[in-house]
Amino acid sequence: MYPVTVFNPRKITKKEQKKLIRELKRYDLEWDNIEFSGSVSEKKLRKLSAYCDEKGLRLKIGNALGRRRTDYRRKFFSWNSPDIGSRYICVYCGRLLKKDKVVVDHLYPVGTASKSIEYQKKLKRHGIKNINDSRNLVASCNSCNRRKGTKSGIWIFLGRIGRHRGIWFLRYLLRAVIIAFGAYSFWQLAEVILI
Repeated sequence: MYPVTVFNPRKITKKEQKKLIRELKRYDLEWDNIEFSGSVSEKKLRKLSAYCDEKGLRLKIGNALGRRRTDYRRKFFSWNSPDIGSRYICVYCGRLLKKDKVVVDHLYPVGTASKSIEYQKKLKRHGIKNINDSRNLVASCNSCNRRKGTKSGIWIFLGRIGRHRGIWFLRYLLRAVIIAFGAYSFWQLAEVILI
């Protein structure tokens, strides 16, 4: 059973409210003048989720992984030392960041984990028992953090790979080789043209 809360983000008439209360009673949810709450099975949760999407209602699944804490940034820095010298690497783009420019990001977004049973299961499979676990916190630049937002998918893949410093060293090395080869080729071409 999953604890859920359903609420309506917009104003509705008393008649619409009574109809909504009647419909949500089918899911064994109780009305407390502000929101509906109760526990539902996984099968009912899927139906409830579809119903909420259809009616424009907000559904929140009780998150067994906890909520965003206020001290997760401090804990991130206590768990992670700088990657290169005194700088951290953005796991998404590889940019080197000073400590004060690092945005500590939840790899699996807090909002997504609180709305999706699948994500809660994935986190548990990875051994993450708390949303603020060190394995779910990554260094990010402000630009990547804004672009990622509450998205997952490719961002989680990039974050998991980007945690490994060796990937970025190889990328920087490859970039330097390409630039050096381009400069050498340009120099050779310029020599041929000038002769």
